[in-house]
Amino acid sequence: MNRWQVGWLLLIVLLTPLGARADDDVRARIDAAGDAERWDADTVVVFDHTDVTVRPNGIGTARHHRVVKVLRDGGIRCEAVQRFPFDPHTNRLELIAVRVYRGDGTVEELPIAGRVQQPQPAHGIYWGTQQYLVQVPRLAVGGAVETITEMTGFNVAYLADDGDGEVNALGEVLKPPVPGHWHDEVDFWSGVPVIEQRYTVRCPKDKPLQYEVYNGELRVAVLFEGDEIVYSFEKDDIEPLKTEPHMEPAANVAPKLLLATLPTWEDKSRWLHEVSEPSFEADDAIRAKVAEVIKDCQTDEEKYTALNHWVAENIRYAGTSRGMCEGYTNHDVVETFHDRCGVCKDKAGMLVGMLRVAGFDSFLVMTMARQRVDRVPADQFNHAVTCIRDRDTGDLILLDPTWMPKSRDNWSTLEPLQHVVFGIPEGHELSQSPYFTPEENMAAWQAQSTYTADGGVRGELQLESNGAPDGRLRRMLSMTLPEECRAAFDKTAQRLAPDARLTVTSYTDPLDFSRPVTIAGDYESDAFALGDGPRRYLKLPMMQTLFGDRVISDLFGDTDADERKYGLRLLATRMAKIDETVRLPEGWTVADLPEAVELDGPSAALEFSIEKTTPNTLHYTCEMRIKHWLIPPDEYSNFKEVIEQFEELTGYVVTCDLEGRND
Repeated sequence: MNRWQVGWLLLIVLLTPLGARADDDVRARIDAAGDAERWDADTVVVFDHTDVTVRPNGIGTARHHRVVKVLRDGGIRCEAVQRFPFDPHTNRLELIAVRVYRGDGTVEELPIAGRVQQPQPAHGIYWGTQQYLVQVPRLAVGGAVETITEMTGFNVAYLADDGDGEVNALGEVLKPPVPGHWHDEVDFWSGVPVIEQRYTVRCPKDKPLQYEVYNGELRVAVLFEGDEIVYSFEKDDIEPLKTEPHMEPAANVAPKLLLATLPTWEDKSRWLHEVSEPSFEADDAIRAKVAEVIKDCQTDEEKYTALNHWVAENIRYAGTSRGMCEGYTNHDVVETFHDRCGVCKDKAGMLVGMLRVAGFDSFLVMTMARQRVDRVPADQFNHAVTCIRDRDTGDLILLDPTWMPKSRDNWSTLEPLQHVVFGIPEGHELSQSPYFTPEENMAAWQAQSTYTADGGVRGELQLESNGAPDGRLRRMLSMTLPEECRAAFDKTAQRLAPDARLTVTSYTDPLDFSRPVTIAGDYESDAFALGDGPRRYLKLPMMQTLFGDRVISDLFGDTDADERKYGLRLLATRMAKIDETVRLPEGWTVADLPEAVELDGPSAALEFSIEKTTPNTLHYTCEMRIKHWLIPPDEYSNFKEVIEQFEELTGYVVTCDLEGRND
């Protein structure tokens, strides 16, 4: 090549935008990634690299570099628009590059200036989160999309101070959640195959990280570089997570990494107290409302229950933004009281403020609803609740006004053994909420059924409930207009027979929280017993569980598999009790009855017995107990056996011979 040719080549290189030059390493990785035959997927992540630099004040900047290869037409649609979510109040997102690698070797640099900024889709919580959208020119199988971004800040918002000059997308100064500290939770699992994932963190030497890997293994390196400690975590050939119906949260079972510079959960507890404390000061309007709510209450339990109900029923769940005061920092109780709305932290804070007016020692609490919290004190919380300190014992009692609407539970029976951090001044270790027995989530049917000679059935039913079944029935009744209740009752009667009718004679006022929901009524079906000639075939009416669509439906439909890899998630522990007397017409003789059942195991139990108390009368009892809301994989066979046996009893057909009928 002569000097003139070299000069022209140099000029071409200099005039070519930097981003449009093909990165040889990226190109080689894309070429080596393989195709759909290798991965059986629409796309494959060629690599996913995140490099974080943590400053002394706890603010971090994360540079994210990702390349995705298109393997099938479905991948073309998936990658047609690149989305980059951010919160303008709590972080600053910079798009460094978006590139398209074509199969013919060319590279297209997409203009970052052409991005579109718009709100992220939102429901219930409107905190002003945004997203950048970048339209990708038509892709083809074998092509790839490369994205490089830098985000400074956190994904939740906190109060701002002078910091060290780092600002959010609005130009406001950022402050980390816990001043001087940093944390993160990193998923090493995906819904698509990933060839290589790497996560690196650089921290000052005087700010060492605690970290732990859960549910798998990573390659880990810790190195010293000047005044920094560099932590590196890698995993190759990540297969897509294969989910199961109603499985426990992926964070419980899929590989993840937790990191935090904060030393202990006690430190987190004290921080929560300090950051929340300024928001609980009540005004005269709140004090007047507290006096009104508890004026007829005699005991402490009556008082905190009444206040918990008031917040649950009168502060609507809706999140409005105050800018940097979101995250764990709840809105001032005067604002929440005036707006009559807020998210869980605001409802919890409102209750704290009202309880303090009533003379209780009350505090804010962080929790992770229905998911495990692991021991590294990183942010692993999605919910806020309230606690009071018992005047006599000093015990901390949990209250949840967010999950309490139309419920008698001060602490929801859907939240057993849930990890909590109490925001108290002296600090407190990571704790758990109480366990709820099956008896505390009970639905009990008591009925008398009478068959008619023409095969119809008439009966009287009384259904009693508590805990989770009570809440679900109460919400159904409260959300149904009185004139529409008949349709709702007819719908549940279809569990008995297509022509069944249910006339409810009485039910508990859903706003009467002094007692559990009880429903009483009459039911009938004109053709419940089948057959003609010398035999009739019938089922046990209450084994069809009227209102079961509300109180036990989550227990069924997930036992087809012989075994499970992950835990099975239910609503709550449960007890279903059925006590029924069945009267048959004169001349009907029972030819066979289901056998007695007695099963018991670590997760579930079932007892069933039936007898003829007179020649024409049957009496049976059935009791099913579900002992966990999350069924572990090694206890699934016990749960499966109990549910399948219950379903068998539900479908059991009793044969009756008719005396004097030979046709």
